[in-house]
Amino acid sequence: MKRFRRAAALLLLTALLLTPARAADAVFHDVPERHWAYASVQKAAQYGLVGGVGNGYFGLGQSVTRAQYAKMLCSLMGWPLTAPETGSFADNQDKTKWYYAVVETAFDHGVLLKLGENCKPDEPLPREELAAMTLRALDYAPLAGVVQDDCPFTDVTTNRGYIALAYRMGLLGGVGGGQFAPRTTATREQAAAVLVRVYDRLHDSQHTVVYSDADVPENAVWAESIANSAASIPMYPRAPLESVYDAAVKAGAGGAVALHTAPVFLTLRGKTASQPREMSDAELQRYLDASATKTYRSTRYESSYLTSGSTVIWYESGEDIAEKVQLCRMLGVGAVYLAK
Repeated sequence: MKRFRRAAALLLLTALLLTPARAADAVFHDVPERHWAYASVQKAAQYGLVGGVGNGYFGLGQSVTRAQYAKMLCSLMGWPLTAPETGSFADNQDKTKWYYAVVETAFDHGVLLKLGENCKPDEPLPREELAAMTLRALDYAPLAGVVQDDCPFTDVTTNRGYIALAYRMGLLGGVGGGQFAPRTTATREQAAAVLVRVYDRLHDSQHTVVYSDADVPENAVWAESIANSAASIPMYPRAPLESVYDAAVKAGAGGAVALHTAPVFLTLRGKTASQPREMSDAELQRYLDASATKTYRSTRYESSYLTSGSTVIWYESGEDIAEKVQLCRMLGVGAVYLAK
């Protein structure tokens, strides 16, 4: 169900980020201009993602707690806070606590998982969980499950997919010697830096240029489509997110990725499908407008398809494309070509 919500969440997040509400420049007594995190802390405060700990102090060097980071992510994503009558965790039942609604909202959006009775909101957050919570907020949990082998750190045994994504997206790096230090506690300034990197990447729509009516250059890396058959519905989707991820990593920062976006038409005879053929957008639209047409979205392949009688058509909806372009943007791709 959460994967169905991803595209809609992306569109909402984009709308929120296009007109960011910036707070006045914050002046924290404990964050000197020469500190590596000064710019990140300033930006995070301006974006309304973090606050101080009181009396003009940011809390530089202090551990960020699980509840504090959940609140920061709720601010980043623009989620309205929800406060049910009963909390989802045994240690989140007091509605007078500042974090009660934050924990419930983060749980509702899949950022916090119920792995036991307790959430431990005041517990310092390890670096590996900082990565996992961030990528879950962006709804990349399914993708994290299939990229675990891409984790480059030798000391990571859990949350490997999340850490691989955080590393490839430039959100978190290692500590040297092939190590990530997954259990080391994250500080408030490290959390602010991650938030700003996500915010800036999502907000900068010019970072990744999308071409829909241009020749695909030779140096572009194609995101491979997957084709096979399953039961009575021919599974002939476009490239799923994992293929887009592979292409983006191969293209590298500033590189180019190409996606096949032409609709694919097939007919069924029992469990046998015809040879696929590409079709025009106008032809696709006629099917979409027809009353007998039923539309679906494959959460496994992140592509849409429709059925009408014995006809099956795989195609990329605007939401499908937006989702894949955003992944390319998060991975630092410079250009995405939508090939017809």
